[in-house]
Amino acid sequence: MDWLWVVVMAVRAASPAADDRWAVALAELDEQRAVAFARAEPRRLEGVYVRGSRALSADARTISRYATRDARVVGARLRILSCRVIDSSSRRVRLDVVDRLGPARIAWGDGSTTPLPDDEPSRRVVTLSRTDHGWRISASAAIRSE
Repeated sequence: MDWLWVVVMAVRAASPAADDRWAVALAELDEQRAVAFARAEPRRLEGVYVRGSRALSADARTISRYATRDARVVGARLRILSCRVIDSSSRRVRLDVVDRLGPARIAWGDGSTTPLPDDEPSRRVVTLSRTDHGWRISASAAIRSE
């Protein structure tokens, strides 16, 4: 099913609507995030998040915790199911995002792997901020279902 996601993202990138533009931007940032997890390199998150953000700290801690156990998280890519602009300016955009973690696994130092449990879709408000190096995630907050 990953090939279908690639096709959808390629079509969106070629002619994105306003909301699709941000879905593509999030997917690109998430790809960098997935690489940081797969390589157990928390410094790579600097290309994803605004420096000092809680999300950066949380992901860096998670990567470090796995690394201390001689493990990495492979395949930790989010599938964006929907993305809607809440508000935007030239420096910031807030998005209502529903996403789901794709099939991911823990790769242990001995070569074995453990699949992570299937994820359910979650809804979040994601804030992107324009930096000198492009758009970065500055905040992400879960929206609880009532």
